[in-house]
Amino acid sequence: MSTPAFRRLLVVIKQTAWEEYSQLRARGQAPKALRWKRLESRFHTHQQCVNDLVDILKRNNLQFSCVNRVELDRQHLADVDLVIAVGGDGTCLSAAHFLDHGTIPLLGINSDPMSEEHKIVKKKKTDERTSHGALCACTAANMKGKLPRILHGGGILSTRSRIQCIVKSTISETRLV
Repeated sequence: MSTPAFRRLLVVIKQTAWEEYSQLRARGQAPKALRWKRLESRFHTHQQCVNDLVDILKRNNLQFSCVNRVELDRQHLADVDLVIAVGGDGTCLSAAHFLDHGTIPLLGINSDPMSEEHKIVKKKKTDERTSHGALCACTAANMKGKLPRILHGGGILSTRSRIQCIVKSTISETRLV
């Protein structure tokens, strides 16, 4: 395969609900009505996607570092020429918040996509933890085929618009990007 189009990557990984609730559970603060098995299953699906991604990046001899989505800071972006967000649309949006005006491309990977069956069948109780992945270029199911091509310059970059607003009050002014 050709030379990689990107030298240094940052992988932004979402923290799953199972991880968050497990921390609360350890402190005796987790809601009692949670379906733990479902959350744990989603965690393992997400973790397998992360492991598969790391394998792909290593096989392609790419330098990369990983950061939890909640720990992401602008300092992580130094010398990075591609950000890969692993999770879903929320993880892509969180990572995009730190990217300045398209200077670093963002690639989203939906780690736990909604099944085709789930998209068609309307249920009263939806599983809010699966993602549509509208902002993601690939999914856990197809990234092994798509990602190497993208990493070697075979992808198409598209520009996404972002809104910026300023919230003014009598006390302070906050800029939201």
